[in-house]
Amino acid sequence: MQTEKTNHLVRRKDPPVSLGNAARVVAGHPLRGRVEDDPAGDIRVVQLKNADPVAGVDMKELPRISSSGRKEPTFLKQGDILFVNRGMRFFGAYVDKVLDRVVAAPHFFIIQADREKVLPEYLAWFLNSRRAQRYYSQCAAGTALPHITRKTLEALPVDVPDLERQALIAQVYQCSLRERRLTERLLNRHELLVSSLLDAASRNSK
Repeated sequence: MQTEKTNHLVRRKDPPVSLGNAARVVAGHPLRGRVEDDPAGDIRVVQLKNADPVAGVDMKELPRISSSGRKEPTFLKQGDILFVNRGMRFFGAYVDKVLDRVVAAPHFFIIQADREKVLPEYLAWFLNSRRAQRYYSQCAAGTALPHITRKTLEALPVDVPDLERQALIAQVYQCSLRERRLTERLLNRHELLVSSLLDAASRNSK
């Protein structure tokens, strides 16, 4: 997921720091079984299908649940990063919107950057970089359903250049994501157009 556009911007001047020293890692909201939508619920839930490393977090049509228990849930905030901690793809999805009473399913870790050290937009890039992906591949536990523990994620070595360089890398990364989304949209439209033309041609030949 790392692009060539961002590779050369990272200078390894200082040794990397562990993710746990640059951000807070919080478990997703505990749930029992599948999420059943409760229209009267007061909390919305982000599930795996709502997160994508390129598209980010889709907040449309999130199921609702009712709050329970005395402990206040960890509500998502703008700038948080959702990390998919199990499955065949480990990645981070950046929350770029202000949210109201939204939690993450337990398949996620919520990463909250220490903004004095690292910009969340930069951290979102690093979590999806090839170096981070290699780390996940080497450190994932389990075979049938690989997963990353919180301890393993907190130990992820993160390059932390100065904030100005982080901002530059994050900007280039966001541009590359927008470019990718536009390209995918164009390809989908092209496929639809070609399919329609071929379909019409086959009918006219009868």
